[in-house]
Amino acid sequence: MIKNFLIISKDGVPLFSTDPNNCDVESDNTLIGCFLSAIQSFAKEVSNSGIDSIKMDSFTFFYSAKDPIFSIVAAEPSDDTDNRLYKITADRLSRSFLQKYSKNDIDIKKGELHSFSDFEEEYKKISQEIESLQKQGNKDFILNYFSKAADDENIRGIIIFDLKEDKIIASDIPPDISEKSFESFSSMLFSFIDRMGNELKAGKINEVLMRAEKHWIGGFRKGDMAVFTIFTHEFFGNIIPDFITSRVD
Repeated sequence: MIKNFLIISKDGVPLFSTDPNNCDVESDNTLIGCFLSAIQSFAKEVSNSGIDSIKMDSFTFFYSAKDPIFSIVAAEPSDDTDNRLYKITADRLSRSFLQKYSKNDIDIKKGELHSFSDFEEEYKKISQEIESLQKQGNKDFILNYFSKAADDENIRGIIIFDLKEDKIIASDIPPDISEKSFESFSSMLFSFIDRMGNELKAGKINEVLMRAEKHWIGGFRKGDMAVFTIFTHEFFGNIIPDFITSRVD
């Protein structure tokens, strides 16, 4: 269960906080922010690495460090799966915060909690998705992909699609990418490549890679599940020759 969520600047200034269960952990955001920021700075200085979590008596702080902020989830995990889930929550919330506010805005407005209060909508959306994920029967399968994607800066988003039920069961994508588009073409795409594999006598095709104008989209099928990953162009580089992709006059 999530007790509190807090976003602070690298120097410990609170930017956004929410307390879904009215717990005491939010009683002094500035004190908490300075403490957690100092712990991260100490770890960086001593071992040149950050801290993923801090276990207290009654709850655990889960960190996500993405310059220039720390995203922190205070929660009560019941097992290792919950540990992974809350770490992913912190990663998703920090990435969403940086997509909504520029580094310059954060630097200028830090300390003014009202300037970031409209992040509440993104927080609720991600929290609801996490709650839904906790109820999934294939939670370990999903968490495995989400945790790895969260650690890779080249991955812009990931979608898990149930080909049998024909629906998205989990997603983490930026706001400029439409989830409905994946709902529309996911089943059709794999039906098409199945037919192509049969026609070409190439066997079953389980992977597909597509280059869009702004990113790459990779689709991988595993049983009745399809995992779509959205990559930056820089991740793959220019693997297709320019004369193929250039416009014909």
